[in-house]
Amino acid sequence: MVCKNCTRPFEGLYCYHCGQPAATHRITTREILTDAIFSVVKVNRGFLFTAKELSLRPGKAIQLYLAGQRVTYYAPHKYLFFIGAVTSFLTSRYHSFSDEYTSVGSFDGGTHTFLRAFFQYADTYATLINIVTIPVFALFSFLLFRRSGYNYAEHLVLNTYITSQQLLLFIGWLPFTRAMPLPVDWLLGLYVAITLGYNLWVYLQFCGARTAASLLRAVAAMGLAYLGQFLLNLLFFHFGGVYL
Repeated sequence: MVCKNCTRPFEGLYCYHCGQPAATHRITTREILTDAIFSVVKVNRGFLFTAKELSLRPGKAIQLYLAGQRVTYYAPHKYLFFIGAVTSFLTSRYHSFSDEYTSVGSFDGGTHTFLRAFFQYADTYATLINIVTIPVFALFSFLLFRRSGYNYAEHLVLNTYITSQQLLLFIGWLPFTRAMPLPVDWLLGLYVAITLGYNLWVYLQFCGARTAASLLRAVAAMGLAYLGQFLLNLLFFHFGGVYL
């Protein structure tokens, strides 16, 4: 059998050189539609499984991915980019953060202007705010959990999955802001509490933390990382041409 892609002889279901399947057929409309729907996220293969595992046992799931189960789980960067794209669309479309501005509208002068601009910034760059700070979170989790044996790149994977799942939680949180008769700031506070708790849970599970000292390290890693995130966001906000 000769490969139709690289013209090399082979036996079996796939070409050993380029991976081309042995069986090919004419392209159909159904195939085009299927590829258009599933090629980006592969919902029929790994995306939903990854979302489920990161919801039920996130630390263990990330450990398995790093241990070599790369086919079973959706790759962290693809997972982040897809969820991030959906988040950006929703925050821009429904103004999830600038709606929060109504609860601080009583401020005057410079504070009023600052908050209005900041919430508009959050609507526009919600995904970017999270993505650019992943290396910061990875740095502190790496430094404070060095005994776990994972290198910095693996901590990047850890925090990429955490950030992705937090954005997925945000997508699920949005309907409550429209349906629940509660102030937006209350609902936003609830979302922040849930995401902080999720982050801590993943750190403890991933690093196998079972002692009070480990809990303190996890809290310290989160505290320093969120402080770094806040400072980094201020730099983007002030010097990125968004608010001058």
